Amino acid sequence: MAGSFDTPLLTTSPSRSGTGTIRLLFLKALLDALADVGRQVDPLLREHGMFRSQLDTPYEFVPLHRYVALVEQASRKFHRPHLGLEMGATFGLAELGPFYALLRASGTLRGALNYLVLFQSRLQSRTLFDSRIDPDTTTYSYRIEDEGVWPRLQDSEFAISGYVNLARQLTSAKWAPAAVHFEHSITGREERLSHYFRAPVLGNQLANALVIRNEDLDQPFASAVPSEDVKLRTILEWHLLDLMGPESTPSESFVSLTKDVIARWLGRTHVDCATVAAELKLSERSLRRRLTEEGTSFRELLQATRQDRAQTILSKPGISLAVAAEQLGYSDTAAFSRAFKEWTGVSPGRFLRKPEDEMASPV
Repeated sequence: MAGSFDTPLLTTSPSRSGTGTIRLLFLKALLDALADVGRQVDPLLREHGMFRSQLDTPYEFVPLHRYVALVEQASRKFHRPHLGLEMGATFGLAELGPFYALLRASGTLRGALNYLVLFQSRLQSRTLFDSRIDPDTTTYSYRIEDEGVWPRLQDSEFAISGYVNLARQLTSAKWAPAAVHFEHSITGREERLSHYFRAPVLGNQLANALVIRNEDLDQPFASAVPSEDVKLRTILEWHLLDLMGPESTPSESFVSLTKDVIARWLGRTHVDCATVAAELKLSERSLRRRLTEEGTSFRELLQATRQDRAQTILSKPGISLAVAAEQLGYSDTAAFSRAFKEWTGVSPGRFLRKPEDEMASPV
C-alpha cells in the first residue's frame, strides 16, 4: 500500500483484557435516534443488560458485543435500516462532555481527530482507530477487532457518520470527506449514504474509513487562538486522562499479547515475528521462547488468526477473494486460495457455495 502510518502516538491498540467494552455515553445516541418510539425501546435495553437510568453514569463500561447487538436488533425491531446513520447525524459535540472543549481547542480538524485516536481505547476498547497519511489525503480507519462481533453494520455507520458530523460542527455544515469506506456491503444503501456523506462511498473494504484531504485537516479553525489553545489543551488532557482512568492492564499471557498485535496489523502492514516482538519491546528470540513456553509458536498464532478471519470474511455477503486476500496479508488471491485449501480442504470458492454444516471439518 502507498503512504505511511502516522506516529505511534496516534495508533490505538485494542484492549488486551479480552472482551471489548464501550462507554455508556454512546447509548444516548441510540435513545435520541429512537425518541419517537419512547419507552418501547426499554424492554430491548433490558434484554441486552442495559437500562435508561444508566445515562446518569455515562463513563460506565458495558460489553461492546452487547451494545453492538442492541443497535442491530433495534434497527430490525423498529424498521430503521439506517439507524446507525441517524445516530451519527444527531450525535454532537455536546454528547462528548469534556471532549467538547478539547476538540474545539485542538485548532485543526487533524488535531481533533488525533485526540479521538489518542483516547479511543478509553472510550471503546478492542477497537482499531488509526490514521494513515498519504501525499494528498489522510485515511482514518475504524474497525472492531473482534471478528465475532458481527453483524455490526449499524455500529460502523454510526461511527463514520458521527465523525463526519463532528467535523461539520468544528468546520462547516457543508464539509465533506474525499471518500468513505465500509467493511460491509452497501448494496441498496448507496443513495442514502452518498446523500449524507456527499462523497463517493465504497462497501466491502478493508475497514470502515474516512478519506480526508490534507488541506481540510490542516486548515485552522476560524475560532483558533494558538497561545490560549495550547494551555487549554494541556489542562483538558490531564483532566480527561484522570477522569477516564488508565487503559486496560495488559494480560500477562504472551500468546494473548501476540494475537492482539497480529489481529491489529493483519492486512494493514507486513506481519512477522521480528516486528511483533519489537512492538512488545522484546527481542525476536525472547518472544519465540516465551511462546514456546506457553505451548505454541508465532507461526501457529499467525496461521490461526488468518484462518479464523478468513472464514469470518468469507461469510460476509459480497466479499471478493481479492479483498479477502488483502485483509489477510496475502500478496495475491492464488496464495490465499492455496493456504485456505490447506486449512479447510476446499477452495475459497467452494467454501462460499457449501452449506455451513458441510464445512464443520476439513475433507
